[in-house]
Amino acid sequence: MSSEMDIAVVGMSGRFPGATNVAEFWELLRDGVDAGRELTAAELDAVPAEERADPAYVPVWSGIEGADRFDAQFFGYSPTDATLIDPQHRILLECAWEALEDAGYDSRRFPGDIAVYAGCGLNQYLLYHLLPQQELVDSAGRLGMAVASDKDNLATRISYKLDLTGPSMTVQTNCSSALVGLHHAISSLLDYQCDMAIVGAVSVKNPVPRGYRHEADGINSPDGRCRAFDAEAAGYHLGDGAGVVVLRRREDAEDAGDRIYALVKGSAVNNDGAGKVSFVAPGRSGQVRVIRRALRVADVEADSIQYVEANGSGTLMGDSIEVSALEEAYGAAGASGAGWAIGSVKPNVGNLDTASGVTSLIKAVLAVHHGELPPSIHFRKPNPQTSLDRGPFRVNDMLRDWPEVTGPRRAAVSSFGVGGTNAHVILEQAPPPAPPGPNPPSVLLAVSAAGGEALAAAANRLAEHLGRHPEQALADVAYTSQVGRRALRHRAFVVATDAGEAARALSAVGAGEASPETATVAYAFPATCPDLAALCDALPRLRAEVDRVAGELGVDPAAGGPGSDAATVTGQLALARLLGACGVSPVAAHGEGPGAVTAAVVDGRWTVAEAGRALRAGSHPPVPAGTPAEADLTLAVGPAEASTLALADDAGSLRGLLGALGELWRRGVEVDWAALHEGASRRRVGLPTYPFQRTRHWVDPVAVAPVTGPTPTAPAADAQPAADAQPAAGSVLEEAVAAVWRRRLGVDRIGLHDSLLMLGADSLSAARTLRDLAQAFHVDLQLGVFLQTPTVAALAEVIDGKLREAQEIRAALAAVSEEGA
Repeated sequence: MSSEMDIAVVGMSGRFPGATNVAEFWELLRDGVDAGRELTAAELDAVPAEERADPAYVPVWSGIEGADRFDAQFFGYSPTDATLIDPQHRILLECAWEALEDAGYDSRRFPGDIAVYAGCGLNQYLLYHLLPQQELVDSAGRLGMAVASDKDNLATRISYKLDLTGPSMTVQTNCSSALVGLHHAISSLLDYQCDMAIVGAVSVKNPVPRGYRHEADGINSPDGRCRAFDAEAAGYHLGDGAGVVVLRRREDAEDAGDRIYALVKGSAVNNDGAGKVSFVAPGRSGQVRVIRRALRVADVEADSIQYVEANGSGTLMGDSIEVSALEEAYGAAGASGAGWAIGSVKPNVGNLDTASGVTSLIKAVLAVHHGELPPSIHFRKPNPQTSLDRGPFRVNDMLRDWPEVTGPRRAAVSSFGVGGTNAHVILEQAPPPAPPGPNPPSVLLAVSAAGGEALAAAANRLAEHLGRHPEQALADVAYTSQVGRRALRHRAFVVATDAGEAARALSAVGAGEASPETATVAYAFPATCPDLAALCDALPRLRAEVDRVAGELGVDPAAGGPGSDAATVTGQLALARLLGACGVSPVAAHGEGPGAVTAAVVDGRWTVAEAGRALRAGSHPPVPAGTPAEADLTLAVGPAEASTLALADDAGSLRGLLGALGELWRRGVEVDWAALHEGASRRRVGLPTYPFQRTRHWVDPVAVAPVTGPTPTAPAADAQPAADAQPAAGSVLEEAVAAVWRRRLGVDRIGLHDSLLMLGADSLSAARTLRDLAQAFHVDLQLGVFLQTPTVAALAEVIDGKLREAQEIRAALAAVSEEGA
């Protein structure tokens, strides 16, 4: 496959047994850790005694911590709705957000369509936690349960919440789901159906540490250990996990300065058909065919590949079939006999079911990226049904440096799903990144979050990151923090000259207040503009604007020196244009002396040509009364509050300009940071992802903890309502309406004028609630009325009006009846 057909892996995220993110996952792999752990004494106490006493009981758990927790408020879900949603959907939604941040992109500012291909396991939460509680099911309604639980809504939920507009589809082929999704994502990218693709999968079957029961001749390991390719292989233990990768066309990723983990050279997908002993058994011929096809699509020789991340099921039959198929497929492809390393991630984390394929993919991508082969653990002696002791494949049983090769590092990944859908992917080492540009004298690092506590946590994460990654250019860190993150309501920024200063300032960031929803800007231009030479050196876009403005004015700003009228107007107009390109639009402009010429152009009273003639004639427009001469920028927040920013003394420095832009952004102005860096060599680098503020949203199964009381849909005690919600205090009718909504949304407090949409209501929950209110008060309530003014007070007013109208009608009818009598 030519480089024009290469696909770049630019972002990753995941949650795995023993690892809360991809970085921890790599450490676990390098260290050869088995994340399946023995249950603690307290956890064992929660297991029924008869289950523990069973000789076949295996007290090993390979789950992910916090599967019952979710940042519902961040994604705009009410506590009740969050409690109903399949936890697999919730986990993958958070992972998708993290993967985009890892890639350095805010989906709303990405100039193209982003696709989603995702898969998940069987919704056991629905089967064992929700459906047995009939009152809860009746409250949610059939449609509500379907929207919250159905696999069909997995990918589209991500697209909706992240505002993604590319193809969005759920892909379900059991273990191979993610690699099959990757295969289709590649086609979508190469066909220009999308410009970026999110591919992921999740499986949660063991949210609570419990262990499992081994069955003789079954697929579950008798001791909780998976021994892929080993003579003592006896199955695996099921684990939970989730993984997401972000893909782009190679040329687009390189042009944008993306951090590329690895390249996908080619992929293939097929099915075994009926040529195997049973539906759940692996098929040798199908595996051979899919491997050969992937090699052809990638247009690489088998002997150019150094490592294969195998399916590695950990059963004697499955492993022997896979090794045999690999030998036939790779041998027939012209291998030189040098041999290949082979390994499997299942001994580390267990069989992650639907998430198995993406977990194997992430492991292989990390291995190619870091140039190391992590050990395939629990391997002691080769499976006697294979030729591993004498054939071209060898199990990589210890941490090794990547073998020396003349070309790029290459690896392959296999994933074979129950039912026979096979996938094989060829990976290649990423090209070396372009060298970073020079660090400017000052940089601005931006941090934002949905809440105050999350803001402080995000700032601390970034501060710690700077200390751990001195190899990253600070300018690239700043650039990524600006363009690669969604600008949320709570904001902070620091301007610094080096990583140490930045880390100290970030560590001091507190919770902070939310930025205003609106902010306006007015410019005041003084009679002189400082020398912008140093600023032009740091900002190529500003230098280009200075040259452009000088040409349009027809003046030579250098002729009269930095303080001349021509230099002042040229510099001020160039700064105004730069700020305008960054999204700063003034509502008014004032000036003094030559600054009045600048103001006349900025507010549209003069053209640039007219300003040039005025400069050459030595005339200025009149100065408006009350014009401040000491500032370049005045920021007005809201209708009454105004404050001035110190660009007069500092306008010629990058630190001053960045400080002003940062303050504008902090106060609610949406700054286009990319425009500030235009012409500079900037790259996206890996930074910490969002610190989700997760709380428990969970319904315990009846068999474990029977739900009692009249409100089974109530959220857990630590699921907090919106911070600005206030107790309803109004009429009896208003309190009755508020009580219905509190039960529906699962919140403790709702203010009379709080937006119910902001508290997590949507058209579906609103329709159900309006139905309940209509039945309670015997009135007709339309959804359109609610959507216009979604507050308790407005709904109570509508109901009150309808009740009064009904009372008047009844009185009129009674009067007519009396007259007739």
